[in-house]
Amino acid sequence: MNALAKLAVVGGLLAVSAPNFAQKATPEQMGPYANRGDMGMFHMQTKLGSFKMINGEGRVDFSFKGTLLVSHHTDGEMRVVSGNLRKEYSKNNRTVYTGQARVILTGKWRGIQWFGSDLTAVKYGKGFVRVSGEFDRNMQTGFYWYEDPAAKNPFPASSVISLAIPPPEYGANRNIKPTPRKGGAAGGN
Repeated sequence: MNALAKLAVVGGLLAVSAPNFAQKATPEQMGPYANRGDMGMFHMQTKLGSFKMINGEGRVDFSFKGTLLVSHHTDGEMRVVSGNLRKEYSKNNRTVYTGQARVILTGKWRGIQWFGSDLTAVKYGKGFVRVSGEFDRNMQTGFYWYEDPAAKNPFPASSVISLAIPPPEYGANRNIKPTPRKGGAAGGN
């Protein structure tokens, strides 16, 4: 077998196996929300930027430097795993924290909003997220992706993008069986 044929075989095998490298949620990442079909994975990573998670439910594990606002958080807990987070304000179901920490938040919320630097986040849940990035000294804005790290998208710079979690699936539902209809004429006879 010549070198070109070997290269073609290896390339074909890599192309076929590429979907298997998608990052499925681990049991730890899913927490109490394991095996819920209405939830999905979402990852974010940026050196400088902001996000707001709106009307969400699930488990969010993120480390950051900056300011964090948690609004109308119910049915779960917020746990500081490491770092130093200081409560700055708490009133009307809104709490503001500042500092550098790794936080795990579970439950439901009206909003989780962050701005600052050095964000790494993994969410297993549902809801919406708005992301915005700023250019760092390497001219990078950060990245977000769902399950497949090969499908990373850049944070928008100088604008905001809203994303659904889990991502919408457009097109035909392949699980639905067609319903046979009587007749065959256009009139339905």
